[in-house]
Amino acid sequence: MKKILVIKHGALGDIILSMYPLFSIKKNFKNCNFTILTEPQYIDLFKNLPFVDYIKADNRKSIFFVFSFIKLCIWFYKQKFDWVFDLQTSKRTNIYFYFFSIISEFKWSGIAKKCSHPHLNANRTKLHTIQRHKDQLRLAGIKSFATVNWNFLKSNIKKFSLTNNLFLLIIGGAAHRPKKRWSIHNYVNLIKLLNQKKIFPIIIGGNAEKKYFNEKNYNDIKCKNLIGKTSYLDLAEIARKSKWVVGNDTGPMHLICQCSKNSTKKIVLFGPDSNPKLCAPIGKNIIIIKKNDINDILPENIIKLID
Repeated sequence: MKKILVIKHGALGDIILSMYPLFSIKKNFKNCNFTILTEPQYIDLFKNLPFVDYIKADNRKSIFFVFSFIKLCIWFYKQKFDWVFDLQTSKRTNIYFYFFSIISEFKWSGIAKKCSHPHLNANRTKLHTIQRHKDQLRLAGIKSFATVNWNFLKSNIKKFSLTNNLFLLIIGGAAHRPKKRWSIHNYVNLIKLLNQKKIFPIIIGGNAEKKYFNEKNYNDIKCKNLIGKTSYLDLAEIARKSKWVVGNDTGPMHLICQCSKNSTKKIVLFGPDSNPKLCAPIGKNIIIIKKNDINDILPENIIKLID
């Protein structure tokens, strides 16, 4: 039985897009022992994959980095992996390769120049993440790219008392990238327009969004506020009940675009800080709106798309 290691860190959106190569690797190595090396916050997400045998937490920000890295090297040596798929392809994981290769023999798919299956396509940074993964796996001998059945993400969301045909607003975004955030003022104005149509949206975001939006500050709008109340698994289930989704270019938006029905209309808002040609959510019925200033996108523009 082959022992496979997949390395994947990064933002949630990147994690969601990595599910496609993960399923593809498993499809190619049907009878294998499958391990994922990832960040602690994604363990609950990855452990729902039906084919994963073990998940190793990689605490990359530890102040005891040297000690942690030595422990990681010892762990890697003991595992005796046959294949390592570096889906992170970063300077850090290149360092992993060079140290791991001193103590073990294995096949490695990544961007390290001396690895067994290097992905050295000069245009790799100009490819959408999915195309880049396909190209990397092709060079490792995996020519069949699998689809993903997202039903592996399950949660009991009865506590939210939700109906079907929901209108979701995904207001979150990376705190350190404000140019990716459509303003709360715009979201509030969109809610007002939706209320005029007897649509009462569900507002979703992380704990960081609590300071940006509190419906108590907006007495003239009607919505259901789930900010800070949902897990990744909850979002997957809520997505399946949605009819419309509007949101910023965020990890939760990637997750919802994957788990919602094909008929669900998904409108993703882009500003100057990200390029949809490289990282847009994938799926059916996705509409991309991009402006050099994300706040030049008007609520009225969105209303026209849902009529």
